[in-house]
Amino acid sequence: MNKKQTIDILIVVMGVAIALISYFYLEGSHHWLFFLLGAGIALLFFIWVLKDRRPKTAHYLSLPTVSQPPKAEVTEVVLLNDENQPLATWTLYGKISMVIGRDVGENQVNINLNNSTYASMIEVEHAVLNYSAGCWYVEDLASKNGVMVQKCADGRKYKLAPNQPCKLTAGDILYIGLARLQLR
Repeated sequence: MNKKQTIDILIVVMGVAIALISYFYLEGSHHWLFFLLGAGIALLFFIWVLKDRRPKTAHYLSLPTVSQPPKAEVTEVVLLNDENQPLATWTLYGKISMVIGRDVGENQVNINLNNSTYASMIEVEHAVLNYSAGCWYVEDLASKNGVMVQKCADGRKYKLAPNQPCKLTAGDILYIGLARLQLR
């Protein structure tokens, strides 16, 4: 029995005591009022004690079966050239948000694409990666040239609407303007 259940039982006993004392020892018009008050308190806390003693049903998320490989967690972002060779890498370990854009001295971006081939098509603050509930999401920050995501699952490209997050998985490729960032 935990501390809350012990206190609830003590309140039930006190409620019963108030009801009995008011019924047998009090006289006058307040006699029934105190009796009902004590009985009500005792009944309310007795229901709470019974409710707390019931076994709680647990709701579990379905786990992947053995035939399904576990999803690879995204740990880094890699800038690719036109031949799919890595040019730069940024780690996502320990981060919850990463701004993608060009560092022009007045702003702070975490993924600086100022030296990429297509830097002229990239806004100062073009997009943001956010980590939430165990997954990374990308969001277009209303840029002129937009953000597209090529999903590794089907190979299709999806243009993002501004300020609408898109869930990412390892292997997806982000098109920031024409610069390509792969999530690994």
